Amino acid sequence: MAIYAEGRGAAAEAEPFGALTEGAAGIAAIVLAIIALAGISVGALASITTIVIGVALIVQAFNAAAEMSRAFEPSATAAGGVAGRGSELGGEIMIHLAAGVTGIVLGILSLVGINTFYLVPAALIVFGSSLILGGVTAAQAGQPVMATASSGTQTQIRYQGAAGISGLQILVGFAAAILGILSLIFQGSWVLVLVGFIAVGTALLIVSASFSGAVVRLFTRAA
Repeated sequence: MAIYAEGRGAAAEAEPFGALTEGAAGIAAIVLAIIALAGISVGALASITTIVIGVALIVQAFNAAAEMSRAFEPSATAAGGVAGRGSELGGEIMIHLAAGVTGIVLGILSLVGINTFYLVPAALIVFGSSLILGGVTAAQAGQPVMATASSGTQTQIRYQGAAGISGLQILVGFAAAILGILSLIFQGSWVLVLVGFIAVGTALLIVSASFSGAVVRLFTRAA
């Protein structure tokens, strides 16, 4: 998700926080899932992958929070609609944060041997649901709104998330949720869960690549 604030004047840019960490977590999840598919410590690696993806979602939530805080300057008040957009973006942050914490907890429990065959697929369903809700929220937050700074200057704030990235999140989310449900139905089949983890890790990597290229621009117009 990228946030742009535009008007007229000089520009300031800021890079999102921790984008490399999120991408590294996505790569780690893919590698661990592939190793597990080769039959090496399947249960343990699946549990560790669950924890890694949970961490990646938490990092994604902090990335979005850092970017949004740069877009919403304390000195600016909205002429209309900014509060609503902030609520939508805040909802996406909470979704990823809650899913990340849930994934970490389920991953730790499964790693110590507590109902691994149930908890890991359940975590995959949670991750899929998070991607679906996050993609839908990002797709909806696309209309520009006007804000007035304390100096009286008018600023147009436009929240832009690439439609392709949002669509990818939704598709991967549905696929992951379905694979998680099938994994609960067909007990003992790790293939479905691991394929789902590879899909989620790939989505996180692509979103991270898009996110790291996002900038926050503020052009002010003289009153």
